Amino acid sequence: MGKQSSAWITMQKKKRWQLMILVLFTLSTAMLFFIRSTANSCNTSSITTKTTTTATHFNSDEEKASNPLNFMKSKLVLLVSHELSLSGGPLLLMELAFLLRGVGAEVVWITNQKPNEPDEVIYSLEHKMLDRGVQVLSAKGEKAINTALNADLVVLNTAVAGKWLDGVLKDKVSQVLPKVLWWIHEMRGHYFKLEYVKHLPFVAGAMIDSYTTAEYWKNRTRERLG
Repeated sequence: MGKQSSAWITMQKKKRWQLMILVLFTLSTAMLFFIRSTANSCNTSSITTKTTTTATHFNSDEEKASNPLNFMKSKLVLLVSHELSLSGGPLLLMELAFLLRGVGAEVVWITNQKPNEPDEVIYSLEHKMLDRGVQVLSAKGEKAINTALNADLVVLNTAVAGKWLDGVLKDKVSQVLPKVLWWIHEMRGHYFKLEYVKHLPFVAGAMIDSYTTAEYWKNRTRERLG
């Protein structure tokens, strides 16, 4: 058991720096996204179309040159969402998918929970991702398992997405945990089940939406694991 724990720690340290860059960039990008949306809505009619086009082109080239995500070019990233809907968690993960595609990463999307009946929202969102070069896979099967094993980074979106680990990977979970970034949004008590938190100490990194929530998760995880 001691040797296994040492192996976890060593593997986690190798991944931690790159994952933390991704965490910081994701948060800053979300802020910039809303700032730009506000700025675009405030454009005045005194700015000519030609000037606006030139400025946009310049900013685009500048952003590409200084993009902190450039190190993810040609990397394979698996994004696992517990659902696909118009709610905050899935939409934030989709935004990350498009940012990664923008720097040349290979991005694969998996939705762990999907209704049995056809869903118009899911159909629309999946095709939006496909149009942007994001691959969409079934949550189960050999292809999903092989993608997780070969991925450079696996992002679990929300605590509930943790069900996918044991449910699909089974005895291969230990091979994937050292490259998992767990993006947790929930903080209500019923999410602190052992099936979720038992893997949390062994992932490469966890991104939680606030310091208060992060402290809550840390304390509750300790309680659950004894």
